[in-house]
Amino acid sequence: MAPPSPGTAAHGRFRRDVEGLRAIAVLLVLGYHGGLSVLPGGFVGVDVFFVVSGFVITSQLLREVEISGTVDLPRFYGRRAKRLLPAATVVLLVTAISAWLLAPRTQWSTISGDVMGASLYVVNWVFVGRSVDYLAEDIQPSPVLHFWSLAIEEQFYIIWPLLILGLLWFVNRTSRGHHRNAPRAPLAIGLVAVVVLPSLLWSFSSTATAPAQAFFATTTRLWELGIGALVALGAGAWARGPRAAGNAVGWAGVVLILFAAFGFSDDTSWPGTAALVPTIGAALVIVGGFTAGARGPRVVLGSRNAVWIGGLSYSLYLWHWPLLRMAEWQWGELSTLAGMVIVTASVLPAWLSYRYVERPLRYAPVLNRRPGPALFLGASVTMLSLAGALVLGQAAPVPTEAAASSGGSRTGELRGDEEPSPDAPASSQDERSDRPASPTPAPLPADGAPLYDVITPDPLAAVTDLPDLYATGCQVGAAEGVVTACAAGDPDGRRLVYVVGDSKIGQWMPALDEIAQANDWRLILHTKDSCAFADVTVAVDEAPFDQCREWGRQVMSEMDQERPDAVIVGSVRKEAFADDGTITSDALVEGYESYWSQLTERGVAVVALSDNPQPNSLGMPVYECVDEHRDDPVRECSWDAGDGSGSEAMQQAAQGVDGAAYVDMNPWVCPDGRCSGVWRNVLTYRQGSHLTRTFVLALAEPLAIQLVPMVGE
Repeated sequence: MAPPSPGTAAHGRFRRDVEGLRAIAVLLVLGYHGGLSVLPGGFVGVDVFFVVSGFVITSQLLREVEISGTVDLPRFYGRRAKRLLPAATVVLLVTAISAWLLAPRTQWSTISGDVMGASLYVVNWVFVGRSVDYLAEDIQPSPVLHFWSLAIEEQFYIIWPLLILGLLWFVNRTSRGHHRNAPRAPLAIGLVAVVVLPSLLWSFSSTATAPAQAFFATTTRLWELGIGALVALGAGAWARGPRAAGNAVGWAGVVLILFAAFGFSDDTSWPGTAALVPTIGAALVIVGGFTAGARGPRVVLGSRNAVWIGGLSYSLYLWHWPLLRMAEWQWGELSTLAGMVIVTASVLPAWLSYRYVERPLRYAPVLNRRPGPALFLGASVTMLSLAGALVLGQAAPVPTEAAASSGGSRTGELRGDEEPSPDAPASSQDERSDRPASPTPAPLPADGAPLYDVITPDPLAAVTDLPDLYATGCQVGAAEGVVTACAAGDPDGRRLVYVVGDSKIGQWMPALDEIAQANDWRLILHTKDSCAFADVTVAVDEAPFDQCREWGRQVMSEMDQERPDAVIVGSVRKEAFADDGTITSDALVEGYESYWSQLTERGVAVVALSDNPQPNSLGMPVYECVDEHRDDPVRECSWDAGDGSGSEAMQQAAQGVDGAAYVDMNPWVCPDGRCSGVWRNVLTYRQGSHLTRTFVLALAEPLAIQLVPMVGE
């Protein structure tokens, strides 16, 4: 978000309509974050700010070039430092302290890193990295998430003056010094060629192929700032237009912005072609404002209230989001009413910050005479916010060291022909039914005794209790167009077994590896995020995910060559696209049956492993709940079991294909239809609905008893 600045000017005069445009932008963002359903596209306010920032900064730089022939870089960076960094530091320090007081301990380390990234204005790239990290699915919205746009603008402020100087040098060199002032037309051509067009094309491409990364990346947003810069470069032409045209163009821009705010939503691919609507709208408002009269948008945007809100927009943007996150830490998910009350209340700290931090420092004589003191101030407050982040990180609790995992090497116990040990979940068949007996819960201690002295793994380290496939690169990311095969089990095994699916089958690899070593199986692993091994286009968030089908075909082709003895499959996917474009579970079942029947016809055993239940009803990650309720995690962190999102489709497909079988592990994962965050001092879940490595190893024996007879020894 662009800071309010008296430099919103054309030819040196204050542009009240541009300041009012800031007000529209920040109100859209606040309404969207506050939860107003009537503003599903309120996030476009940030795109409006990008255009305004490009216009304001370029106007200032052009005036300096036209006066002095160059840009005083230290003075430019000093102005930005004293204007932006102190207020941001106050917010970051308050955020770090609030996280220590209110946020779950499991989040402290992550928040510390985010505050550090925000302090250095690179946090947008932190979020780019997190968006492709499948293991980051449980990380809650960062209290400094809104700093992603500030980071992009700061990066723009660093490179844009350098680019202008470079373009000036190139133009003057090629024109033999004929341009003493800023050559606006050549600069505009250079801007389009070097920044706007490449960034725009990259934005279109990345939004289509990797939307999560595209949203936060600087490279996909620079064209929006460039649009504002082009408006500044064309100021002379816009100022010569007729007033009626200015009025019409300005109102057309307002309509485009409002159309985007009310018509777009989280389902809109962003920032691809759709982002042209609000950015062009903002550009038209600014262009029209050069000549528009009393009947133009200035009648609204230039009003006293709009200008006041616009002047406060930077502070409002800084404060509203951390306050929302603080409220959620304290009270849980917020209603729309509560959200709107909080964003409205953010006016108070925003005004205090503006009145007692921003304005005094911006106009302090000692900071205006020379750039040195301003740059020193910027570096000092940056170090202060970094220190706050480091203190929070140091305060993050260290996981308790626990005894070795109960799933150690048990090669002789996992052949599928022995009763499980008493310390493992019971796996013998219940005499009264075909349902396997449930694990016997640990006995309750005497009154006053601690219920769980040590939980393994410690909830604070839950996200590190992973199968090895992540460290070895065997889990292929959703956006990666590669097929990776990894070996496990007995390298000299007599039977070749493929393990195929998404992370839900991957979570069982520690147990499958032990079982394979005990039974002379050679395992080949193929896993890809969000992908079911089915000959169909799966649905992910109700959108087609074509990469899965191509990946599955390549895996199938490989198995045609390798001729495995058995294939073990698993997935969280529950629906796919039918031929008529509808999304149904039947389509996924048919996709499973297509591949599985081809395998069974060749004598390959196909075994589908159940998807374990989702802990959605807890309202928080399982390990976070357990950490907050260490005295009694079983009672406080339990929920009614379901079948698991992907179980039904796999079970139906197994029933429809001769030679296919279905293994249901949920009676052990959630005994008697009730899931718990802890089983006999073992933490059961890590990210999302994934099981910890330790718990999976504890379930190796009951898994072997069902699985080995189906695969064969």
